[in-house]
Formats: sequence, structure tokens, C-alpha cells
Amino acid sequence: MGSTRRKPLQANRWLWSFLMICTGFYLHHFISSIFSPEAVHLIDSLAPINHLPIEPSRSEPAHGKTHWCIVAPKYLPRNTRMHFSHFPHASEIVLPCWSWFMEQEATENCGYFFHSQFEISSWPKELIDTMGCEIKISKYSTDFQPDGLVTTLPKNDIQYIPNLYLLRPRLEYIRYLNDASHAHALRRKFISDAYILSRKGPGKNLQIGMIQRETSRRIGNFDEIKDALQRAIPSADIITTDFQFNSVKGQAEWFATKDVIIAAHGAALTNSIFITQGTIVMQLYPPGYFWQSLDPLIEQSGGFAIQWYEKGTNPSVVSATLDREQFDKAGKATFSPPVDEVIKPILYSLGIERPTNTLLKKLYGSWI
Repeated sequence: MGSTRRKPLQANRWLWSFLMICTGFYLHHFISSIFSPEAVHLIDSLAPINHLPIEPSRSEPAHGKTHWCIVAPKYLPRNTRMHFSHFPHASEIVLPCWSWFMEQEATENCGYFFHSQFEISSWPKELIDTMGCEIKISKYSTDFQPDGLVTTLPKNDIQYIPNLYLLRPRLEYIRYLNDASHAHALRRKFISDAYILSRKGPGKNLQIGMIQRETSRRIGNFDEIKDALQRAIPSADIITTDFQFNSVKGQAEWFATKDVIIAAHGAALTNSIFITQGTIVMQLYPPGYFWQSLDPLIEQSGGFAIQWYEKGTNPSVVSATLDREQFDKAGKATFSPPVDEVIKPILYSLGIERPTNTLLKKLYGSWI
């Protein structure tokens, strides 16, 4: 009898504890909603974002409010390679925020708020300065709330934390931009359409750009490919470079004025953000090295991403079987892709030749 009398009391205690926890939870969120800065909906930065758009905003157009992209320690991957000194990684934060500014009509009232643990190199800094956005840097972790928002910004300003993710394993799909028009708007901050049309377009020769890296991933038969391409398209202007420019503007101009770009996969191709609609960008991968991070940027910027990798292999599987030392070694190797395997896809893409019983793979679907 004693035990049966205690059970209802025990159950009531459990029920009372549950109700107290729920009340505390909702009270906390109610108070936070009053005193926290205005923010768009956030998602866990480490959650997979395959095929997800940049978080849809719930805020209103700027109307004088500054919109802030927050680069907060809590929401950054636990990986030391995610830093702003290497601009391909920086672009994975800077560009989604630019796309959000565009959708918010906030390009005249925009800013980036960084924690000082992240080194900001010249490429992202010049990019942000040319956007016209403000940069603020804090060395205090206490400036960031547990949810990643900043306490020291004006209460009426709007804060946004971009979708981030672990670099390893890298996801197969990266969302840099929600629309190609956002890339074109950023390009126009650096270079005018009139200047581009003075270099390429109607009445001009086809402009083909080839990049030869200075050290790692050099193309061993670079000149042979160039000569074969010139024979295949005699009227084309083929411009080669080692891509040692002194400014982002110079890099933007080079990419914006090309109809076709051929290069080994590398950081320089981050400048695909500056291409015009329909530009063909072909990346060449050395055997054992496959890091398909920039194809989404090319296509989200309005271009066509095509690749060369060693025939008869699945490059994703091959690279995944290598340890880090082997992978890095493969990524530094000089390699020589068969010339016709580079030239043919370019001719197919341009419509100069049609493939025979062949599908030319691209990021979405295939060329026929």
C-alpha cells in the first residue's frame, strides 16, 4: 500500500518539473526577443547545406538600417583552414552575405563584423571595400551572444550569420549566391559593361584565357594545349597569364573579358565571380586530386563549369582513398592531360563541334 500511495506524488513531481522547464524555456525566448538585436532566421553553421539556398530572410528592405554579416567564433568550423587569409575560403562567407545584401536592398547599408582571430587578407578586404560595406573587428568574445549575434551593434540593425560548414569532409555543393545577377552586380562595382564590350562580344574575336600556375599543379603541356587550341580556332585570341595581379580589380578585369577560361583547379578561379553570363570555365585536375569546390561558384555566377580528370576513374572516389599527405602531394604535382581531351570539350561547349555518342559532363546535366 505504501508504494502505491507514493506513485501519484512522484508522478506529480515529474509533471511539475516538466512544466517548470517549459515555462523557463519560453520565458527565456520571450525576454530574448525583447532585448536581442533584430536577426534573420539562423541555422546551425555545422549542419549540412546540400542544395539549400542561402537562408531566406524575414527582414524588411534596408530603409536606413545597417545589415551586418556576422563572422562569429561560435559559428565557424573547427578547422584552422577556414580563415580569411586564403581567399577561396573567405569567398564562402563574403559572397553569401553579398547575395543577402542584394536581396535585402541593403547594398548601400551593409557591413561585416569579424572576430579578430580571423586574418583578413587583401582579396576579401578589397572586395568588401569595393562593395561599399563597412568592416568592424572585435577582439572580445564577450561581444558575441551564445546565439552568435553581436551585442555591441545598434539594436535596430539587422544581423545575419551565413551558412558555414566543415571543410573536411567538404560538401559536394556550396551555395555562394542565390542568383547570377548578384555576381554581375558585384562585377559592375569593379568594371563596367561598356569596358567589357570594348574587349569581347559582337564583332570581336573569341577571347580564350589560359592560366599557368607558378608552382603546384602546373600543366606540363601548357604550350602544346595552347597551340592545338589556336589551330582548332584560328580566329580566337588566346591570352595566357601566371595570374600575378596586384589588385582584385586587375583579376576581375581579366576574368570578365574572357569567353573561355582554362586552368588547373586553384585559388585564382575564385575570380569566376566576375565572369559574364555564359562564360565557359574548364578546370583541369591532376590524377588523385579532386576538390570540386569552385564549380558551384562558376555556375551560380552564370557560367558553365566543365572539367578534365583522368579517364577511367571516379575522381571523387580516388581522392577519398588517399590520406592527407598523399592528397596534398597529388595536388602539387605537374601533370599533362591529353590535348584532345581538353580541346574537344571546349569545341563542344562552343558548338563548333558536336560530340558523337558522347556526353560531356558538367555540374548540372550533360552537354549533348
